[in-house]
Order: sequence, then C-alpha cells, then structure tokens
Amino acid sequence: MAVITISRQFGAGGELLAKKLANELNFRLIDRKAILVALTEMGLSPQLLKFDEQATKGEDAEKRQRFYLTALHEHLLSLAEKESYVLVGRGGQFLFRRRPDAFHVLVCAPFNQRVQWVHEIYNLEKSPASLLVREHDRRKRRYLRQVFDRAWLDPEAYDLVVNTKTLTPQGAAALVRQAACYFLERNSQESADVSSRPARPEQNIVEKKPTFFMHPSEEEFARVLNFYHIPWQYEPKTFPLQWDSEGRVTEAFSPDFFLPDQNLYVELTTQRQKLVWKKNRKARRLKELYPEVNIKIIYNKDCLHILDLTH
Repeated sequence: MAVITISRQFGAGGELLAKKLANELNFRLIDRKAILVALTEMGLSPQLLKFDEQATKGEDAEKRQRFYLTALHEHLLSLAEKESYVLVGRGGQFLFRRRPDAFHVLVCAPFNQRVQWVHEIYNLEKSPASLLVREHDRRKRRYLRQVFDRAWLDPEAYDLVVNTKTLTPQGAAALVRQAACYFLERNSQESADVSSRPARPEQNIVEKKPTFFMHPSEEEFARVLNFYHIPWQYEPKTFPLQWDSEGRVTEAFSPDFFLPDQNLYVELTTQRQKLVWKKNRKARRLKELYPEVNIKIIYNKDCLHILDLTH
C-alpha cells in the first residue's frame, strides 16, 4: 500500500492535480468530501468538519478539534493499511512523515499568479482575491504549526515540489505521476527484502512491527523503552470522556503509550507549561470514569531528563 500526500498553496491547482493523479494511478482520492463521508460512516457529527484545516482559539474549540483530529488521523492511518490513496492536505506530509511507503508533494505557484487564478475562478476583483489568498496561506501555516508544530513550507518535508507557474494541470500531474511511480517501484523492491534488514530502533517490541509517531519526542521515548527492554504499545486504546445528549462522543483521550508489564498508560507532554493543565484535566477525567486505569503524565522537563540519561 502507498500514500501520496498533496500539500498545496491556495490557487496553485493542487486539488485538480490530486484528482488527476488518483484517477491515473487508480488510487482512492481523500479530500474534504471524502472526509465528510468518513465522518458520517464513523457515526460522528458532520459539523466536526468545520475544524478541518482550521487553527482554533479557545479551550472548547481546541477540545473539539482534538477529538476530530484523533478520529481523522486514526481513520487515515487505518485506511493506509488497507488500500493506496492520494491525500489532499490535512497535514499528511507530517502525519506520514516516517512512513516508508508515503510520497510527499508540495504544489506551489507565484503569489501574483495564484491571485490571478482565484480572480478568474471565483469571479473576484483583484483586491479581495489577494486578501483571500493571503488568508488561506496564513490559516494553513497556523494550522500546521498548531497541530504538528512544523513549518508548512519547509522543503525537507517533501519528496517533490511542483511549481505550476508554467506547467499545465496535465503536465503537472504527469510529472508527479512519473516521480510517484518511480518511488512506488523502488519502494516495492526495497520491501521485498525488508525481512533481512535489522529492526528499526523504534520498532514496537510487543507487536514486532514499525510504529509511526505523531511527534519526535514519542519516537525518542520509544527508543528509551527499547533500550531498557521495556515492552510497549503506541496509542492502543481511546477512552471516551464526554458525550452529547444523543450519546455521541464529543471528547476522547488516547494516551501515547501503554506498558503492559506495568499495566500503565503514559502520556507525554512537550507543551508550554500554561497548556499542560488541559492534559492534567483529561487524566483526572479518565480516572473518574475508568478508576481501574493507571496513567502517568511525563512532563517536558522530566522527558528531557530521561532522554539525557540515555545519550
């Protein structure tokens, strides 16, 4: 299976490129419309889609977005184990950044050209078209920084950067398809003898398979556990914490690690101190609802101290 992620500047034609690429490769297309369908199939409110690719402010909005992102990311990761697809946006370049069968593409274009395209497509005057392009760029930067703590336009996050300044949509899609096919062929050849390679340091020694982490600190922590031969599982269970009047889950908590020998869940936090209280509140709520569950929050300074001891 393979995942091709398409990150795009607004007005650069990334959505059209992704659609053409998915059709030509016979991959499923995962875009905003497909995510709406997935939310419905999971029994979640379609209103959660308003948190899609949106930076949030306020405790309530952050809680709802966190719940939405947990559901979305679990869906995308699970789907990648079953079939190949092209993912439009959603921070896929960071969600799948350590997955060997993921190919990451950035579609960009000069600002003035994007304004011109938005002017033509949406029938806007140049001034509001320019404001719209700037707002979309600003919103995407904030979202990716808030959710993944990564810079959106960092070239190291991508395997291929496509500038659509002079390329037609067909030409851009052909270029990406050629590069993706080369990547897929090479990845298939490398996977053929993967069993003969030494295990990755971050391999889950409980399930004996590679794990793909949401944050670098989690990968480092897993290496520490492996160093001391402590069995672990990564985000094995999600605990519902809040429900609405119709019984739908509105808040949940997925602790980062479970240590089966200690019967202990571990949640890492590298957030600023003023934001740590949110995880503490979730941990307290979890203990209220599931008193049999043991959980420990490891704070940033403690995590850094543990990592220093093993270097």
